Amino acid sequence: MVEAIFVSDAYFEEFQTFVKHTERELLLLFDSIDRNHDGSLDKDEIASAFRQAGLTVSNAKLDSFFDKIDTNHDGHLSFEEWR
Repeated sequence: MVEAIFVSDAYFEEFQTFVKHTERELLLLFDSIDRNHDGSLDKDEIASAFRQAGLTVSNAKLDSFFDKIDTNHDGHLSFEEWR
């Protein structure tokens, strides 16, 4: 049995505001990692971001992480893939 969930307009507007804010934050993070400002992230930029965050990531783990996110397998992460 499926129950319908009714959400008030106020709650929906609050949720929309949260989503828009989160999208902006993701875009700011993406842009800060995109050092050459080409609108995409490569493995070197991702590796650098991990280092700046104080994370040690092996090449094998970086490759695995990148391959999972790079859904079109072009060697770069677009913002759409990133988010």
